[in-house]
Amino acid sequence: MVHSKSSDGSAIARRWRNVDVVIDVAIAVVAAAGLLLDPLFDNGLRPLPPSAYGLAVVTAAPLLARRRAPLAVLATVVPLLLVCLAVFHPDRAAVGIVMLLAFTVALEGHRARSLVVGALMAPVVAAGFLVTRPSDGVALKLLTYLSLILGSLAAGEALRARRALARALREEAEREREAQVQHHFDEQRLRLANELHDIVGHALVAINVRAAAAAHLARQQGGEAPTPVLDEIADTSAAALAEVRAAIKALRPGRPGDAPLRPAADLGDLPGLVSGVEHSGLSVDLLVGDVPAGLSHAVAHAGYRIVQEGLTNVLRHSTATRAAVRVGATNGSLVVEVVDHGRARSGSAGDGDGLQGMRDRAAALGGGCEAGLMPDGGWRIHAWLPTGGAAR
Repeated sequence: MVHSKSSDGSAIARRWRNVDVVIDVAIAVVAAAGLLLDPLFDNGLRPLPPSAYGLAVVTAAPLLARRRAPLAVLATVVPLLLVCLAVFHPDRAAVGIVMLLAFTVALEGHRARSLVVGALMAPVVAAGFLVTRPSDGVALKLLTYLSLILGSLAAGEALRARRALARALREEAEREREAQVQHHFDEQRLRLANELHDIVGHALVAINVRAAAAAHLARQQGGEAPTPVLDEIADTSAAALAEVRAAIKALRPGRPGDAPLRPAADLGDLPGLVSGVEHSGLSVDLLVGDVPAGLSHAVAHAGYRIVQEGLTNVLRHSTATRAAVRVGATNGSLVVEVVDHGRARSGSAGDGDGLQGMRDRAAALGGGCEAGLMPDGGWRIHAWLPTGGAAR
């Protein structure tokens, strides 16, 4: 069955790769055709120079490798487009090709690369205008084309950040599932240890006590009682009891290498969470105040999850580029706040499973969680968890 699933997954992957190849070929053909047809909108049906056909094919061919080496393809195609502009002026098609490549560079790369490419686009577009020498509307066309290219770059960067967030959430969910499986296994192991202790341990204690008492009574009576046998039974049961206790101790969690029976993530992991969120494009001001030293793992874990879900909501549903996270203890409760001052994205839900999950976590510990719009705009999540709380 496992082999069958693996084969199905490989077949699906091959099918998608074939689809990508077909799409890339179609894009290259459309790009070449667009380069040749674009001048006709301005020049009527006047014939193009013979070199235009070869230049269009040579310029469009590298697009087949844009997914594997987007930056190299961009660096190769842009000079070829400048040559095309100098020979037969395919202005709009050239801008469309650069938009596609800028989008791909941002989607397949990282933010630093996108910033560098964005900074280089202005002189590239200006060079294209110097080559074509337009007669009118130079400033407007320059601004329009540059805005389109930078917009494509921003769209690719936004989609890349969204994919990174989705991938991080999937990995986190997988770690959660693995932790739950391990936790269930540890609970089963602990129950087994307790059962062994109750059944075997208590029986061995009873045998040991009765054998020792019988041997002692036989010695006092001075008869023919088999005291050596009773002593052997007492010694053997005592040794067996020690071995059972050692085995049960090994079954209990808490030894090096054992998976703990508590969530791994807690308030100490907030800096790592913030760092990962900032890689997705959201700046976070983290302020962690005085937290009780004896804070239970359940409360610390719930606080971490509420911050995580709050920041995820900002990334998904808000236009904000900065958020604030405040964690501290007051009046016997751990207080967690996540605040942003952005506007809701169009089509985003105001209340969903994420908010309900935060409320459930807080309620399970005897606390609460509120979320809603602030008077001056933005969104605020406010949760309080009793510092001595335990999951009900």
